[in-house]
Amino acid sequence: MHASRLLSQTNLPTHTWSQLWRTPRARLAIAFCIVSILIIVFYLPSFYGEVIQPKKGIYLNDVVLNAFTPYNWSVLIFTLIYVSVIQTIFSVARNPGLILLGLTTYFMVSLIRMVTMYLYTLEPPLDMIFLVDPLSTKFYPSGTFAKDMFFSGHISTMMVLVLIEKKKWARTVKIGFTLAISVMLAWQHVHYTIDLLVAPIVTYIIFYLLKKYFDPSLTL
Repeated sequence: MHASRLLSQTNLPTHTWSQLWRTPRARLAIAFCIVSILIIVFYLPSFYGEVIQPKKGIYLNDVVLNAFTPYNWSVLIFTLIYVSVIQTIFSVARNPGLILLGLTTYFMVSLIRMVTMYLYTLEPPLDMIFLVDPLSTKFYPSGTFAKDMFFSGHISTMMVLVLIEKKKWARTVKIGFTLAISVMLAWQHVHYTIDLLVAPIVTYIIFYLLKKYFDPSLTL
């Protein structure tokens, strides 16, 4: 299915949470989200600090990054992300089915990132400027963990927000934000180019598969 067609079909039937709960697939998705939250809260810090941090990674000679002198874009990056998150909350607040689809996609991508980080561990660029987020740094050892490279969680998050957005103008703005954030992440040498390219692809595939999984149970 073409990307634009999939985006146009994210306007799932509106259901209440109680209606969703009566569908087995939705209950399974809710359980998955709860378990994922527990994993992220209680295991992710030790996964970063005790598994990934001491694991030897590889450095990449990235010609795109080499074209940029690192510059700190942290404030603008997180401003765009948080504006997008807040707008999305208001946009999908009355559509529990879409909320559940977005959360399930986000958490599944997050768990997949843990696997890919372990299997394809990358060392951050030597001249990287740390990306400082006042919210998520609590999950990083000493607040300076930088080896969550492959693939970009920030771009994956933005991609989820794009995919569940129903309003065409807001979707267009978020796509623009996603592209701008990708450039700034590369400019700040926070991620290699491959991290930024793979993130939206993986997120789109997971979203597409989950949407096909959800549709039968959401059609009441």
